[in-house]
Amino acid sequence: MSDSNITKLAFANSFKNLMIRKEFNKICVSEISADCSLTRQAFYYHFKDKYELMNWIYYTESASFMKYFYNIEYWTEGLEAFSDYMRQNKILYINALNTTGQNSFQEYLYNYICDILTAVIIKLEDTEYEKENWEFAIEFIATAFISLIVRWANKGMKEEFIEYFPKIISLFDGSIFEKIEMRSKRGFFEEQKNPVDR
Repeated sequence: MSDSNITKLAFANSFKNLMIRKEFNKICVSEISADCSLTRQAFYYHFKDKYELMNWIYYTESASFMKYFYNIEYWTEGLEAFSDYMRQNKILYINALNTTGQNSFQEYLYNYICDILTAVIIKLEDTEYEKENWEFAIEFIATAFISLIVRWANKGMKEEFIEYFPKIISLFDGSIFEKIEMRSKRGFFEEQKNPVDR
């Protein structure tokens, strides 16, 4: 591991420790630096702000799990592994999931889910992907998915997330998109996307 990554990891571990005890909005750069005995100057050499540090943590910790999501055959294994990891670090991730806004964990997951859903649609046979036609459906389903994760977190992550799989599988196995595609060909989807005032 390079010296730069070692330093980033030190800041990340301190930030995670603080997130267990405090809300994200109440954590400042000086606290993160002091916790790992490094300077604020060192922090700003590696990160623009605490939001960038937070995103670095999300990316480095979730990347190994998220790569499974792009393979339709193995995405459930990736989701199960990632949800288990969140449960093992539930205080941190419950806090993270309740932090909203730009560069938040919710936004990070949302963008990931949108990319995955797009990949699923593109791989479906007899389905033509056009961004302007699918954007609404993708955003709607991604929002529903994030809502489900947040609800699970707000309940304390007491049960395994795998119990939600039957509800989620229909979002990712393509069946819901096949139904949308059929309705789109009948003009139903465009009517919902651009409802006519009655």
